[in-house]
Amino acid sequence: MKTIIESLHLEGFRQFPELDVLFNDGFNFLAGPNGCGKTSVLAGVSHCFATTFTHSRFRENAEFWVDMSIGNKKFRVGTGKGAGISTTYRSSSLKRWTTPPPATNRTSISNYQTPEIIGSDVPLFIGAQRSIKYEQIQGLKREASVEDSISAYSNRTTQSLYGEHSPSIKQWFINRYFVIDKDWAQEERANWNHLIEQLPYLAPFDSNFSYVKTERDLEPIFKIYGKECYLEEVSSGFQAILLIICTIFQWVEETRAPGERLVRTATGTVLIDELDLHLHPEWQFTIRDGLSRIFPNLQFIVTTHSPHLLASANNNEVIIMPARTNPNEPTRLAPANRSYSGWNTDQILSDVMGVRSLENKIYEKLVSAALKNVREKNLKELKGVMIELHNVCHPDDSILVVLTAELAALEALDHD
Repeated sequence: MKTIIESLHLEGFRQFPELDVLFNDGFNFLAGPNGCGKTSVLAGVSHCFATTFTHSRFRENAEFWVDMSIGNKKFRVGTGKGAGISTTYRSSSLKRWTTPPPATNRTSISNYQTPEIIGSDVPLFIGAQRSIKYEQIQGLKREASVEDSISAYSNRTTQSLYGEHSPSIKQWFINRYFVIDKDWAQEERANWNHLIEQLPYLAPFDSNFSYVKTERDLEPIFKIYGKECYLEEVSSGFQAILLIICTIFQWVEETRAPGERLVRTATGTVLIDELDLHLHPEWQFTIRDGLSRIFPNLQFIVTTHSPHLLASANNNEVIIMPARTNPNEPTRLAPANRSYSGWNTDQILSDVMGVRSLENKIYEKLVSAALKNVREKNLKELKGVMIELHNVCHPDDSILVVLTAELAALEALDHD
């Protein structure tokens, strides 16, 4: 039974007069110019499942909802007009619960009904704060009931996105250390083995990232590039990946009933702000496929500033947001029917992310100066510019090769 978020509707929310976004059922990369509202889209989704409305600014008569499918059942979840949302910044509240407008063959439900009706299919939100601080674990900690876990995840959707709640993945590691050999822990054991098997595929090439052991002091030990280290000692990139992966494992195991907790088959939606944060460019090229390998049936909606992540995306996975929304017209967004695997970094930065400063780079200025000197046959100035160009660009740069040939031609004329 596949669970996906099909679309999002926002009206009178933050900087959006009206916004509609379509999602595919696999990976969705939200990209665009700085300040276009990528994180606001994730926040908008979070408010559709929340019962508190901090962190956002609403206009009077705002409305927001998601259309989602849970198997053959279709729902519209969120808040319609008439809720009487207070417009106080970061402390907004509802005067009354209102359901979104009806849709054909779709059940409309209000936010407060989500734990009861949507249950384990409430999405998971992972914010951009991903450092792992040291904590001393005393031993096995009793895990909450499925009902209490569902309620907790529903109540803190927006808080999780903004880093106000971060689960203890170290406690999760220790709990698994104690329970995976128990007869009743077949799913937990299968998930643990799946995680340990997949860790090397998540990391950059040649890092050989792996879990080694947990000793009597209850400190998990890992190995990276042949060296053992504790959880808090791994680099920020490895911490970020471990936090993302283990948070998803924990969410699946805590919100599903026994018999439905296998990560390999779990469905649902995970929303991640700045997936590329702390990751080396080599890792950014591989993280998409690594997540799909571990969680083949999950839907991901992520924001990114990385051209490398966008280059790794498949066809129909990148949603390009405009620099500004027109206050007089609704904005409609959907995944682009193409991939960007053949685009170079500068092309993605300028045409997809709206980076205009590329034209002012030292490289561009030097090339412009060199071309001017070629046109004017100014050999002395061209030699000086070429020395600077050799210092800033790759030896095989095609423009450098051409300019070097032009310099050689001018030198030949000068000798004549």
